Amino acid sequence: MNRIILIGNGFDLAHGLKTGYKDFIDSYWSNILSVRDSYLERLESFDASILKPYEDDFIRFQIEETNSPAANKPDMSFKSPSSYSKLCPSINELNNNKNPQFSVGLEFKNKFFEDISIQCSLTNWVDIENEYYEALKKLLIMDDAKERSNSVKKLNEEFCAVKKLLEKYLTEVSKSLIEAKESIIDVFKSKISLDNIAVTKRDLFRESVVESALSHRPVSTHPQTYYPNMLETVRKIEREKIRQSMGSDFVPDKILLLNFNYTNTAEKLYVKGGAYEVINIHGELNSKNNPIIFGYGDELDDDYKTIEKLQDNDFLENIKSINYHKTRNYRRLLDFIHSGLYQVFVMGHSCGNSDRTLLNTLFEHDNCVSVKVFYHQIEAGKDDYSNIIRNISRNFNDKARMRDTVVNWEDCSPLVPLTEKLVMA
Repeated sequence: MNRIILIGNGFDLAHGLKTGYKDFIDSYWSNILSVRDSYLERLESFDASILKPYEDDFIRFQIEETNSPAANKPDMSFKSPSSYSKLCPSINELNNNKNPQFSVGLEFKNKFFEDISIQCSLTNWVDIENEYYEALKKLLIMDDAKERSNSVKKLNEEFCAVKKLLEKYLTEVSKSLIEAKESIIDVFKSKISLDNIAVTKRDLFRESVVESALSHRPVSTHPQTYYPNMLETVRKIEREKIRQSMGSDFVPDKILLLNFNYTNTAEKLYVKGGAYEVINIHGELNSKNNPIIFGYGDELDDDYKTIEKLQDNDFLENIKSINYHKTRNYRRLLDFIHSGLYQVFVMGHSCGNSDRTLLNTLFEHDNCVSVKVFYHQIEAGKDDYSNIIRNISRNFNDKARMRDTVVNWEDCSPLVPLTEKLVMA
């Protein structure tokens, strides 16, 4: 039997890499805070009129000598501390001064980036791909086809700019020095436990073990020349010997590292000597042959059918299942899951709707006999196992199969145990 190790962003986070979408957005606004501080320092000895505006693909930041009501940012009640949530109140404070010497203007040039910046500051969390899909669905209610077409083109342009900025950010983050975790090394080396196999698949699993063992046991074909039934008799004896000696733990025949990240943390730290097949399903940073796939992947959503009926290809520009056709990666994955029974290890992937189409194919395939979650242990007595299982449930149409296939909490373990985190600290 085979194994698929599914790698998500939580895997990078467990190694101390700031690869979360919130980390990315916060990093951008930290730079803008630095720009603001630099402007304020220079104002002590220079006139505001000689300060050139800061401008990039996302914002225009400017300090003027006179106060302008249009320059005021609206007061916002942020629940989450972030660089953007620090910037807005400071701008309001300066612009609301009764005797201002200057005013500060912050103008967004990218509406989508403005939306995700606000969302990140309001909730302490943001999923850019989900936010993009929600923005895409809002355009469905527009009656004017021409206006709708222009709007989706604009959204895609803004999303593409965010994608490029994210790739640049992750390229720098991936240069950080990181070390392998003992707990993850143990998981990569672990055997397949019969207790983790779906009850309805255990007989099929046992038979696959027998067949695999037989394929590695040479049986002489010489008796067949004289006794036609001899070879089959020998094989029956061999089968029975294998069944009687069968234990409860088994070494996987083949292991596939299915990486959903744009970084190569798992491959760099844990794949040695070509023992694993590796598929970077969402592409690689700065790669022409395997460009990053950044978008949405839930063809099972009801609104997706409405999107297809529009006959407007711009709505499908960032749908993952379409962009998978740029490389052979998805076909390689299909070849692997069709090659035999397999177990899935979920390591750092939230299993959210943005990858629902692929995960549904993976989890509900007849060859999938087990889905085991390695959860994030937040603190003693608190983890995110339940949240991951709720997300996984959305990737199953057959709920009875889901309850049998997904390994229960008491047989799962943390990706990195709290005790190991404390030792590392």
